[in-house]
Amino acid sequence: FAPTLSAGQTLRFNLRANPTVCKNGKRHDLLMEAKRQRKTQGDSQDIWSYQQQAALTWLARQGEQNGFTLREASVDAYRQQQIRRGKDRQMIQFSSVDYTGVLVINEPALFLQRLAQGYGKSRAFGCGMMMIKPGDDA
Repeated sequence: FAPTLSAGQTLRFNLRANPTVCKNGKRHDLLMEAKRQRKTQGDSQDIWSYQQQAALTWLARQGEQNGFTLREASVDAYRQQQIRRGKDRQMIQFSSVDYTGVLVINEPALFLQRLAQGYGKSRAFGCGMMMIKPGDDA
């Protein structure tokens, strides 16, 4: 897989990621942290919109660091996952967010490098792979 990309090119994308935030050296589910912050502020209304905005901000930051800008993006799903793993069948929990949208390539080499590595955590559990296809360059 070696697509030829150029700066300014648009791509449509789908991404399932595990966005996290680090607090006091520990990783936390970004959307649960957003929910906690909203409730701490005394506002428990419209939490889902607040969580979606936190997820989109995370993705925009990923773009800034990895050679793309979001033209449009949406959060399509948020799921809590549980998987048994290892000999002792330890329960592993993580969350995933499904994104779709259109992005603009700023730095093709940087974008392709991150595309190959994946985005966010829990890549071993199917998160982080961005699927791309040609977008509307109009």
